[in-house]
Amino acid sequence: MRLFEWKSDFFPGSPSRITEFVNYLSGVWQNRNRFVDLNDEVGDFDPKEDTLRKQQFFDFSIDGKISARNYVGVVQYDGIRIEVYPKIFANDDSQNTGLWQLQMLYWLSYCRKIKFPYSSADLSTIKFDDFLELLIYVFANLTEETVSKQPFQDYQVLVEQTSFLRGRISFDDYTRHNLISGNWQNFFCSHQPYVYDNLFNRIVKFVTKRLLLISNNSLNQEALSRILFILSDVTEVDCFASDCDKVSLNPLFSDHQSILNLCKLYLSNQVVDMENQESTNFCFLLPMEYVFEDFIYGFLSDKLPALNFRSQSMEYLALRNDSSLFQIRNDIYLPGKLIIDTKYKIRSMTDGPKAGVSQVDLYQMISYAIRRNCNDVLLLYPHFENSKETSATFHVPSQMLSSHITIEVRNIDITFQILSEADRVMIERVRGLHPLFA
Repeated sequence: MRLFEWKSDFFPGSPSRITEFVNYLSGVWQNRNRFVDLNDEVGDFDPKEDTLRKQQFFDFSIDGKISARNYVGVVQYDGIRIEVYPKIFANDDSQNTGLWQLQMLYWLSYCRKIKFPYSSADLSTIKFDDFLELLIYVFANLTEETVSKQPFQDYQVLVEQTSFLRGRISFDDYTRHNLISGNWQNFFCSHQPYVYDNLFNRIVKFVTKRLLLISNNSLNQEALSRILFILSDVTEVDCFASDCDKVSLNPLFSDHQSILNLCKLYLSNQVVDMENQESTNFCFLLPMEYVFEDFIYGFLSDKLPALNFRSQSMEYLALRNDSSLFQIRNDIYLPGKLIIDTKYKIRSMTDGPKAGVSQVDLYQMISYAIRRNCNDVLLLYPHFENSKETSATFHVPSQMLSSHITIEVRNIDITFQILSEADRVMIERVRGLHPLFA
């Protein structure tokens, strides 16, 4: 089934299965990795949220309905598959889910913590009506092409018993196993051969096998099977997200790094079910507020590097007994020039001269400007299909600063009809937001 954020529909399974589905989601919620530091969370994120054992992905009503919250993506549990799309697509009459899926991957490709190896050229000829299969295809397509054209070999630390010296002696093992038993003529040696059966390939093989269990698409199954054939000489071991951090890749292996990033993502946050090796459960759900903020920052940093944007720049509003209190964290900051705050909200244009900006948000922007000694603030909202947002400018007199505070309110469209032109169109939209970007 398909849902939009904050929309509801009847649960696709029998009502009796809701409890087990909720229990699965709660396990994912407790074991997920946060995309922000809990100790530093402010603004739209609730620090207490992580202490709740109750999952925060969906709400369930007594009449058997399921309601999506602010998380988008896909979840599959025991034959039940639910896709959640951003609310900015809710008024799109085309109902082109394939295009929506590609746009979501495009946004993720600019996120700094969720780096997807997106290429519109690779995906333009492939039509998926299933977001889960599209995610698997991204992995399978890149991995097969990379490991077949550029097999990865690496130095692997081995400790083994030999009759001749190789590398260096492992004295602890030699003393414990050979010297005291009279088998002194053999040595325990530690060496690093340059091998194909290394940790990187073992991680790739493990993730490939798990995705092969999950996929129902023949195209994906064939690609994943070919990857396993290429890696047939690699040892099969259980791998975890922490193993990905042990792999060191040369910067020349950029495609291998993208594969490793995907493996880490799928192995973390319980994207694939790590408790059952035969499970087909899969959960890839991301907070859309974070995706919107991180996409804007990633795109600005990539296309306008000379401006030196800072993300999540932290400060404190007050001091008490030499302690810093009331933390603030600007979404995007240009030191001394501009504060950008992203708000993934729909502005209500019926609010007269306030232009749909909440009083709380305006208070927040003023406190940011005063603390940063910055007169220029950009409050950025997403554009929603068929909505009638208008730009607005608020001037706040302030004798604390050299001049009054200017708060520009803008909407930006992050959707596209032709993904191959997304970068060019997005640059044009960004340049119209503020003179600094021109």
